[in-house]
Amino acid sequence: MFSRNARVVLFLSTALAFSNAVSTVFVNMYLYRWLDGLAAITVFNLFQFALIPVGFVASALLSRRAGKRVSIALGLLLFVAFYGLLVVLGPRSAQLLYLIGTVNGLANGFFWFPFNIVLAEAVDEGERGRFFGIAGALSSAAGAAGPLLATAAIELAPRPETGYALIFLLIAAVMAFMAAAAVSLRVSEVRAPIRILRHFRPGGGPGWRFAMDASFVYGVRDGASWSIMSILVLQAAKSDAVAGQLSILFAVFGIGANYVAGKTMTSRRSSAFWGWGSLAAVVSSIILVALPTAGWAAASGLIWKLAEALVFLPFNAAFFGILARYIELEGDIAGRNIAVEIVLNLGRALGAGVFLALSFVTDDYAQILYPAVTLTVPASWLVYRRYLARRAAGLNAV
Repeated sequence: MFSRNARVVLFLSTALAFSNAVSTVFVNMYLYRWLDGLAAITVFNLFQFALIPVGFVASALLSRRAGKRVSIALGLLLFVAFYGLLVVLGPRSAQLLYLIGTVNGLANGFFWFPFNIVLAEAVDEGERGRFFGIAGALSSAAGAAGPLLATAAIELAPRPETGYALIFLLIAAVMAFMAAAAVSLRVSEVRAPIRILRHFRPGGGPGWRFAMDASFVYGVRDGASWSIMSILVLQAAKSDAVAGQLSILFAVFGIGANYVAGKTMTSRRSSAFWGWGSLAAVVSSIILVALPTAGWAAASGLIWKLAEALVFLPFNAAFFGILARYIELEGDIAGRNIAVEIVLNLGRALGAGVFLALSFVTDDYAQILYPAVTLTVPASWLVYRRYLARRAAGLNAV
């Protein structure tokens, strides 16, 4: 049985997966209705990436004064404001990408800074694999519920815009309930000054090198494809409703993939899981751009869900294990948490910037860049292999 904090964290991560399943698919589809092209969504993402580290620093300062629970709750209330703005602005959202991108970026920063630390503290080392396996399966189930409700709302509403508004209001209500649950967390508080710059210096143990390098490498892919995969699926499906149905299929498949991966992964298998997942990610990206039909988009999405389960389970187990060990050694990882987030978003901004720049060069920018940036997934596996080799050599306890 998990601890009470772990159960609350499990609830928060599952509810967040529900909202993210709508956000990463239907927010993009919603905005795309009024945009000139796919590259324009990158503007929304660039503002997110710029403001997430700002939110992290502000959240760290707030956590020092008012506590982590308050910061998590504030982040969730900013998410409520984000979805409320989408409803209130309607079509004007596409003209105010900088505004909604800023609010969403701050919401992510205020939420994820304390949540990462609470998660690292809440889950015991011996339960980490089982916890992330269950969390992945529950998140996939929530990820199926989100598209299911959103697709039903869009199909049954008199106008698609009305259906989008209804689902956004539902998510805002879920976020408000999550904020109430976050206040019940029992967390330790640290009042010490926050030191960030020293964590960017060369050196350190293999664990810290892995956390920084893997975050940057994967951030490049994240930035270039955060909103793109859902739009490529939409273009292949040629219908909001069909794209929503495919999202449900992907999420349901993800439940089984995460459950099986969580049950079978061991420390000895983690590298193999990540390696095979990396290969699957590349195959998925090639299929999606080379064969833009609904059937092949379905195949691409299923392969990607398998890749996610195989890659993110060992990544999460390794990453949060490293944070937990630094908590034991140093007592406070606020500076490290912020440093990783800055590096991650630098990678995201680079990926998004390259994507936007390429859109001015060729009309086939998405078909060229999407598979290319997916190569960062096997690159992150090489980073992980180096980390395992350095740790096995006993170069540092962490």
